[in-house]
Amino acid sequence: MKGDFTRDTFDPAKQYSRVLMQQGRVQLDADWNEQTAILLSYMRALTRDLFGPAAGPKEGCGFEIKVNGSALSIGPGRYYVNGIPVTCAADEQLYSKQLGYPFDEATKIDPPKETLKTGPWLAYLDVWEAFVCNAQDDHIRESALGGPDTCGRAKVMWQVRILINPAKDCDSVASWTSTGTGALKARAKQDGKPDELCVIAPDSQYRGAENQLYRVEVHRGSAVKPDGKPANPANNASSGATFKWSRDNGSVIFPIRTLAGNIAELEHLGRDGRSTLTEGDWVEMIDDAMAARSGVGLLAQVNEINRDDRMVTLKLPAGVTALPAYPRKDADVHPLLRRWDHVGDLTKAEGALEIVVEDKWIALDDGVEVQFSKTGEFRAGDYWLIPARVATGDVEWPGAPDNPG
Repeated sequence: MKGDFTRDTFDPAKQYSRVLMQQGRVQLDADWNEQTAILLSYMRALTRDLFGPAAGPKEGCGFEIKVNGSALSIGPGRYYVNGIPVTCAADEQLYSKQLGYPFDEATKIDPPKETLKTGPWLAYLDVWEAFVCNAQDDHIRESALGGPDTCGRAKVMWQVRILINPAKDCDSVASWTSTGTGALKARAKQDGKPDELCVIAPDSQYRGAENQLYRVEVHRGSAVKPDGKPANPANNASSGATFKWSRDNGSVIFPIRTLAGNIAELEHLGRDGRSTLTEGDWVEMIDDAMAARSGVGLLAQVNEINRDDRMVTLKLPAGVTALPAYPRKDADVHPLLRRWDHVGDLTKAEGALEIVVEDKWIALDDGVEVQFSKTGEFRAGDYWLIPARVATGDVEWPGAPDNPG
């Protein structure tokens, strides 16, 4: 989730039953969020234990798939997927009216109409949780505060997906993984002696002057390579996948009022210098439909900024031919620009960074480094969170620094 969090401390392996507040202590968002996560994890585990990985109520069981000629529809009601309650509130929803449709053709889940009659095909329910901020639902923000937002929300999202000529049967669907199998290592490495001894501890490995929550996110996915062979035979160090990274968990966003060509009119340019845009920054143009379709948007570089009119001119990298057009107040899919902190290249990787599958550490900044595993599948939208702390001069990473997470 791309919220402005200090860190995500929930770990089911620790088997904590609750968070206990103590008097006279500082309150942090991570503690409150962990309490909610503990309770939610318990409720979902209880539901799975009682009903199994997939179940629906006797009355009002939802997501019945109906085929009427070449049209596919989804029936209303409620269902439970891995303990998560999912509801189709519409009386009957057409498959083609789902958020994010048409889906990515590369995954072969958008069925040609003629194949629905001839088959075989497999329908399944894909469920995930998404973060919703005030830019996507302004009712979340208290107007009496005069602008600043407070908490975000988590929302259960779903899609009915179709596999044409599936290689797997219904029973084997349970073995599918929710994320890719590619892994990441992270560490903080000291690069020379510090220049500002009064600001940063001399033995510090993390060189940043502020606490950060780094987010490393896969932008374009790769094929499964369990044998360690590269996805790109022309380059033995290339996985075929790309990534981007942010110091602030990708939480710095700018809602789009209009977008025509490569010129965007924004609702605002941030609260201060730390949360604004500057020429040369890399941003991701994304909306709700794009996030539901593939989890990622289109990268572009900020070329010019007209701060008086909140107008931003973007440069598109090779491989990105055009951005979608949004008329004024097109609020249905909430288009926005999300700022990333990596330095992309306009001539390659669509502005992202290449995931290198070799024993090589990739420097982010201020001593923070990451290394990707040689094997596995990197899926678009997969991410890792790396808290970096000034007090320890290090990053928080589970286990030893050389263990993938």
